[in-house]
Amino acid sequence: MDAQPLLAGSPMPLVPVVTAETSTSPEGAVAWAEANAAALDALVSRSGALLLRGFAIETVQDFRAVCRAIRPDLKGYAGGDSPRSAVGEQVYTSTEYPSHLEVLLHNELSYAGWSPERVFFCCLIPAETGGETQIADGRAIYRSLPAPIREAFEERGVIYHQHLWDAEGEPGVGKSWQETFETNDRAAAECYLREAGMDFEWTTFGLRTRARHAAVRVHPVTGETCWYNQADQWHRAFDSVKVAIGRQDDLRFDPRTAGEATLGNHATYGDGGEIDPADLEVVREVSRGCEVLFPWRAGDIMLLDNLLTMHGRKPFTGARRVLVAMA
Repeated sequence: MDAQPLLAGSPMPLVPVVTAETSTSPEGAVAWAEANAAALDALVSRSGALLLRGFAIETVQDFRAVCRAIRPDLKGYAGGDSPRSAVGEQVYTSTEYPSHLEVLLHNELSYAGWSPERVFFCCLIPAETGGETQIADGRAIYRSLPAPIREAFEERGVIYHQHLWDAEGEPGVGKSWQETFETNDRAAAECYLREAGMDFEWTTFGLRTRARHAAVRVHPVTGETCWYNQADQWHRAFDSVKVAIGRQDDLRFDPRTAGEATLGNHATYGDGGEIDPADLEVVREVSRGCEVLFPWRAGDIMLLDNLLTMHGRKPFTGARRVLVAMA
């Protein structure tokens, strides 16, 4: 499959070439995606990010049909902590943080009991200003980090600590455990957690979980090592995390014990040791230096390899509408 870089000097995203005889209608997009599904999947496995541009994608149904043409195995968002709304079967809004906040670079669900191989984004309405879905190559981030920081994470891994409130009680910070696991059934939530190998316990506030993960991963196709964690976004030392989860005045949320004794999130090394926030500031600086930005156009679909490529969202103004699906 022929593909060209969108931006001079940047290997991602690549834009597959669509021939002049290809229909740009939603039906044409689905037919093209079906005919090229294997090639698209193989290409994103090495490039990390593809931008499908020029098709008239206008609805949730259009977007889902193209996603399923490439990857029929779309999945839900059970286990995810980002605020988002389901708008169709296995299609969601992108993270619904306030428009003035930046969503920092991360791999989707790297903290959860499962994480997708592919993440699809679709822009139905571009923002008036800003609102880019920034991306970055996890291989470049890994190579660019100072060796002592990189090696500490590589050797020790990460534990994501989460303390979720109960929707049957007083509202708390972030999402309830019912919203997070997309069920009101405690047994179903416990089944998810056991299958994922996560530690958990029920508390007077709700549900406390601990998920241990590698901080870097080797890509199964390229064999390259990728930075693959979001410890900086879970660590309780950062004001951005506290703002994002909200309700800082809640007596059940204490930044000194968030994610453990009180509601909220926290991240430690996999052996339980605390991570120096200064090291996480370096991770953020290096990650930002690897960012790639481009303005959305209505109808754009971006396909990411979730291991190779991190993503985020820039602050924006206007009625931005971007959807997401995962496989």
